[in-house]
Amino acid sequence: MPFIGIKTVQKLTPSQKLAVKAGMGQAIELIPGKAEEKTMMCIEDGQDLFFRGEEKNSAAFIEVRLKDAAAFEDKAAMTAKIFDVMEQAAGVAKDDAYVNIMEFEEWGSRGVLKK
Repeated sequence: MPFIGIKTVQKLTPSQKLAVKAGMGQAIELIPGKAEEKTMMCIEDGQDLFFRGEEKNSAAFIEVRLKDAAAFEDKAAMTAKIFDVMEQAAGVAKDDAYVNIMEFEEWGSRGVLKK
């Protein structure tokens, strides 16, 4: 189960949140074996973010957590899609966003730790 966490300064409308959710679903599917219907997502809008030493009126931090390692090329394609989604759906310029990807060998779900 992938997890995508999004923190953004922008206060998003319900339609923008749905557009971000849909776009992130498309992005995660660029990783073979990952699907939107198995992804958990958290969108935290209206956050106070400081970037480059200043409080920003446009910024975002996106973290993606994956069970198992993915190929660099697939992560690069997903990352490019994430930047596009944030720019088009949320109005966050690519220069004002960061994406962090974490990969885990072990993951707990349905009451058990899986390897």
